[in-house]
Amino acid sequence: MPSSRGRNGEPSAGSIAGAAAAPIAGGDAPADEAEARGLAERAAWHHALADVHRLAIADMLALSDATPGEIAERTGMPSNLVAFHLDVLEEVEIVARHRSQGDGRRRYVTLGPRAPAGPDGGAGHQQPPAAERVVFVCTHNSARSQLAAAMWTSRTGRPSWSAGSDPAEDVNPYAVAVARDHGLDISAARPRSYDQVQVDPDLVVSVCDRAREGGMPFTAPLLHWSIPEPIDEDDFPPAWDDLEQRIDRLAARSSAARSSAA
Repeated sequence: MPSSRGRNGEPSAGSIAGAAAAPIAGGDAPADEAEARGLAERAAWHHALADVHRLAIADMLALSDATPGEIAERTGMPSNLVAFHLDVLEEVEIVARHRSQGDGRRRYVTLGPRAPAGPDGGAGHQQPPAAERVVFVCTHNSARSQLAAAMWTSRTGRPSWSAGSDPAEDVNPYAVAVARDHGLDISAARPRSYDQVQVDPDLVVSVCDRAREGGMPFTAPLLHWSIPEPIDEDDFPPAWDDLEQRIDRLAARSSAARSSAA
């Protein structure tokens, strides 16, 4: 008979879900299959976050994506244990893993669609700086970093900057269009190189794997958002949505940091 336990001796998310879908002893079964499935999914989700190591991983990813190796380094867990916990979290869509668009040997772990959003925004112990001078970077500074900078200023009322390691000649017209659809005008923006950033940032956010892996001439704390490069017109609305969720999380934590420092 196949084991219902994972590699670490814990019940697997699938076995937790199966148990939750079964009739409760001494009581009534869920009213229908949809209700049973919903209970099963909730039980598996809570089980996944009931472990302090998995909760720490989810907290760690609230503001910045990371490689499994970086997670191991920051948590002090061996790589095989990190892999086990990521398997459990990925099964219930709390995290997702994908290959870098730069170094294909590297994989990034990001928050998934069912990641927790607790009273502190899910950021746990992670406290960013007040972020008065944020620079968003990508390779060409023609789409993701331009959108992120405009979105940050719109959300926070604070100035922002963007730059690229290999700037394009113009901002991508699809980026201009998706910004306009959401009430932002970036039509006058122009791609810039790193050495054209005339500010000493207190936070740098890379929104591109290649930029992050290529190194940057900034000494400020770095966050990384592994957002796929939008190419076709249909790629831009999902890129906007991804950026928007991340900007909102960072803005909430940054505002909290500013209030604490006041």
